[in-house]
Amino acid sequence: MAKKTTEAVEKNAEAKPKAAPSAPRPSTATLVRLCVAGWLIPGFGHFLLGRKWRALILFAAIVATFIFGLAMKGEFYATGSGSYLETLGYFGEMCVGIAMPFAKFFSYAGDPFFVSSDYGTAFLVTAGMLNVLAVLDAFDIAMGRKP
Repeated sequence: MAKKTTEAVEKNAEAKPKAAPSAPRPSTATLVRLCVAGWLIPGFGHFLLGRKWRALILFAAIVATFIFGLAMKGEFYATGSGSYLETLGYFGEMCVGIAMPFAKFFSYAGDPFFVSSDYGTAFLVTAGMLNVLAVLDAFDIAMGRKP
């Protein structure tokens, strides 16, 4: 009995593992469309991939973070200041997608003298960075790197 099991183990060790069939790589245009959609509307990239619950959770988390930043009267950074950190902050806030231009359209202006203004600004940048992570996650799912 022990000899049979040893032979079976040796046969299994010699057998080559079968490669799992890989899904075809999506086209570059599809990936760009997916990433741009996920950037403009948080979670929409996951929605296009059929991950509706994940899309809803990401949308709710990112938009809630952005709204909390607005409620705490956080300020939007500007690019014309000449400071590298403010320019990075501007691009961080811009990564939230269409929400920042939407808030600017309705003439939102933060209050630098409000008690929680600095925290609000941090929330605005955090919402943008969370959206970047969501876009990268959608890209990895589309490429088949993540289940």
